[in-house]
Amino acid sequence: MNNSVTKAIQLLEELSRAKQPVALGDLARRTHLNKATAYRMLNALCQKSLAQKTRGLGVYALGPKLLVLAEEYRRSFTMRDRVVPYLEQLVRATGETAIYCERYQQDGCVTIERFESPHHTRTVIETGVPRPLYVGSSALAILAMLPQEETLSLLRKRPLEKFTPHTPNSANQILKKLEAVRRHGYAVSVQERYSFTAGIAAPCVLGHDVFGSIAVIGPTERIKATGVDKIGRTVRSVAMKLSTALSHGDALAEIGLLRRVK
Repeated sequence: MNNSVTKAIQLLEELSRAKQPVALGDLARRTHLNKATAYRMLNALCQKSLAQKTRGLGVYALGPKLLVLAEEYRRSFTMRDRVVPYLEQLVRATGETAIYCERYQQDGCVTIERFESPHHTRTVIETGVPRPLYVGSSALAILAMLPQEETLSLLRKRPLEKFTPHTPNSANQILKKLEAVRRHGYAVSVQERYSFTAGIAAPCVLGHDVFGSIAVIGPTERIKATGVDKIGRTVRSVAMKLSTALSHGDALAEIGLLRRVK
């Protein structure tokens, strides 16, 4: 990738992580760029409205053009119309937020679509943000369906980060969880990715290939009160319906196209 493009992307990623306006010097330090280069790149991004400078404060934030690009991406995601009705079914059945995830590159997954819970207190997850394939119910539901050799390779690829005190961060712990996913047909994550949050997910498959997962996420205590196994059976059933609905030739081609793009 062009070096200038890489630097510009680094700046945008850092602005996204910061979740608030950031001073030039801080951006340069966090991205390991000198201030002159960072300033030049940020000016170019501001000209295209991909970033913006707050007048008088000398700080930078993401720009409004990113909203346009994000919406165009969502429109180009042709699976959306197929997936949303099944997420809506899950929300009606459980009262909790439902999400659809796909594998991202080799060792991650990303939430593509969500349908939020009607509760005032609910779990919200960002779409389009990659996360590791070894933590969280959506990720584990996908990981459990991969060939054993590939799974072992992914788990040994890098140190497994611990996101909360409940995150399993050894290969043996995760392999045991994957066995349970294959046995029950759904994955359970209780405060493993985020504190006070639980998720229950099931894989979406075409033949022997996993293409994603759907999940219910919500406050831990409410998930437990509803019943983990009850929700698990519901998620598994809806995932099977979605998989069946996508088993036609046009859907297979569509999913193949999405994979080639990634």
